[in-house]
Amino acid sequence: MISSANLTSISRPAVLKAIAEYDELGQSEFLSRRGFGEARNFRLVYAGRFYDSKAIMGVAHGYATGRFLDNSEFSGGLATVAERLRELGFVVDHGGKHARGGLLWDLANTKVFTRGGKGAAYKFLVLRWAVGGADPQREPVPLSMVRDELAAILAPYAVADSAPRPADPWVALRSSGWWTIELPDGVEEAGLTHQQLHQLAVKEDLAGGLNEAVREKLRDPLWRDEAVALLTRRIEKVSGG
Repeated sequence: MISSANLTSISRPAVLKAIAEYDELGQSEFLSRRGFGEARNFRLVYAGRFYDSKAIMGVAHGYATGRFLDNSEFSGGLATVAERLRELGFVVDHGGKHARGGLLWDLANTKVFTRGGKGAAYKFLVLRWAVGGADPQREPVPLSMVRDELAAILAPYAVADSAPRPADPWVALRSSGWWTIELPDGVEEAGLTHQQLHQLAVKEDLAGGLNEAVREKLRDPLWRDEAVALLTRRIEKVSGG
């Protein structure tokens, strides 16, 4: 079983070397060569990309000490791996084949609407605006206050002939773990269609914004940087950039 003492010899430069090897080989080849399976719980997040945390640490141990670890040496040591990576200044997110709950992981796997083979990056654009703006811990504000600003941000990424409607991602984000919409008293979201919510957002000028859990995470500048990097990568990939 891996303990914290086993991992103290691993340095940040060694982890970066392991990441570079992973990027060069690709996930499948990297894991195969180094004797690891795909991560089930924790993933390292670096420059907006996800990495299998145990595998990275096993290889980083080799770069730091000359002794490369394989999967069999990490039984029961997952939390220790995540802790050491955080100590080295990396972001670790909870997510994988059999785990959910990590905000970055969930964001990376968010589905988007497509038209004519082109994806609509609207939700990611709104989130990047909220996360990376002058006020990154943006609390819910009425749609009318930011409609024009969002319209200008969304317009270059239109997937239809008509300009994107800011109210669409404003309410579509409600299903993510990042966003909150403040509904009028007595109105229940259950049973409302997207179109009905869109109409309600415009008519009632619904307030929306990053939820409390995300705002709390953004207090960590490293986490915020990874969130911005991930959102930027998602926008580029979805929009074909």
